[in-house]
Amino acid sequence: MATSGSFNYSVTASDIITAALEDINVLVAGESVDSDDSTIALRTLNLLAKQWSGSTDMAQGLKVHTRQRITLFLAVDQRQYLIGPGSSDARATTSYGRTTLSAAEAASQTVISITSNTDTTTNPGTTVTMTSGDIVGIVLDDGTIHWSTISGTPATTMTIADATAGAAASGNYVYWFTSRAQRFVDIEDARLRDAELIDTKVGIFRTVEEYENLPQKDGEGDPVMILVEPLTTQTRVTTDFAPQDVTKQLRLTVIYPAEDYDATTNDIAYPQEWFAALEWELAK
Repeated sequence: MATSGSFNYSVTASDIITAALEDINVLVAGESVDSDDSTIALRTLNLLAKQWSGSTDMAQGLKVHTRQRITLFLAVDQRQYLIGPGSSDARATTSYGRTTLSAAEAASQTVISITSNTDTTTNPGTTVTMTSGDIVGIVLDDGTIHWSTISGTPATTMTIADATAGAAASGNYVYWFTSRAQRFVDIEDARLRDAELIDTKVGIFRTVEEYENLPQKDGEGDPVMILVEPLTTQTRVTTDFAPQDVTKQLRLTVIYPAEDYDATTNDIAYPQEWFAALEWELAK
C-alpha cells in the first residue's frame, strides 16, 4: 500500500467554519457560507482560540506550540517592566543580537563604531543581522543602557537616531533586535543570563501574596525571584531586587496568546491534532 509520505495538512479559518456549520446542519454539501454566518462564526472562533490559550482552560498540550523564549533587558534600579509590543519602557524580544564597540565613543555621538553587524551566539544556529529601524542598546560607562533605533544599514559603523547620553568604552556591549515581544499569558521558567551566556535559575512567585510578603522590596542586586502578572494588553514583570548589572538579562520561557484570525482565509495556528477539537467546539 502506498502512503502519501506528507505531513503538512493544514486548514484555514474558513475550513473550520464550514465544517462546524455542516456538523449542525446549517450547511449541506455544495452550499456556501452566508456572509453574516461567516462573520459570527469567525468572531466565535477567535473567542475560542483566545480562551484555549489561557492557563486555566483545556489541556497543557494545547499550549506548547505557542511557547516562546523571551529576553528581557534590565535597567539599573528598575524593578517593574511591562512586556508587550506597545510598551516603550521595557525592552523584551524573542530574538536579539549582540556585538561590541570597536572604539571608544564619547557622549553625544550618533555614528558608532561596532565590531560586527551580525551575531550567531545569542541565538545559536541563527544569524541575527542589524537592519534599519532595529531597536539598539549601547552599554555606557556609567552602567546604563542607551536605547535608540538604527538608521540606515550598518557595516563597521552604525548610525543611531538618538545621540549617546554618555561615554562608552571600546568593548562595551551593543544589543539590537527588530520586534518587541508580545504580551504573554503564562510563564513556565525564568533564568538570569550573564555576559558569558550562562544561565542561573530565577524563581517565580506563584501568588501575589508571596511577593507582598517580602519584608524588603528596595534592595539592590541580581533578581532572584520575579512576579508575573498578565494584564489586558501587556504583561507586568516585577523583580525582587533592583538590577545593577545591565549585561545580565532575564530569559523567560513563556506561553504566547493564540494568534488572531482576522480573515477566514487565515491558516489555523494550532497543531493538526487540534483541528477537529476547534471544529466541534465551534459547532457546539
